[in-house]
Amino acid sequence: MNSNYEFRSITKDIRRHPEFQKLKKLRHHKRDIYYHCIRVSHLSYIWAKKLNLDPISAARGGLLHDFFTYDWRLEGQLKHKKLFEKHGFTHSKEALSNAQIFFVINGKEADIIAKHMFPLTLSFPKYKESWLVSAVDKYVTISEYLNNARTRAGL
Repeated sequence: MNSNYEFRSITKDIRRHPEFQKLKKLRHHKRDIYYHCIRVSHLSYIWAKKLNLDPISAARGGLLHDFFTYDWRLEGQLKHKKLFEKHGFTHSKEALSNAQIFFVINGKEADIIAKHMFPLTLSFPKYKESWLVSAVDKYVTISEYLNNARTRAGL
């Protein structure tokens, strides 16, 4: 089976869900959350296949890792005020809660979502796929910021 077809097939229910579609309207890392999640998910899927890990859980957990539907940059929408209650420390809990409300996820996918912000989450990821998605998320975030900086600099 074609890898791109397989990826699209195993993530279709999430990508097409109306709640997940809302992520297209929320800015994140200089673009939108939907685009960011797709990139993290697809790269995690590819690497999981190369490393003989669970590509389905990596793809689905990667897709849902930032499944929060608020703009954390707007002061009025921030739910938390203390340092350890700020978005970077808490949005993985919000994403996991949303994922469990709208989708059936397995334990590995839940761990991926809950711990993708390690070390801010303080809890060690339990699975290799969780470590992988966490690393891919950091890579994608840095590349998104660098691409934006290059664009602004005219490079």
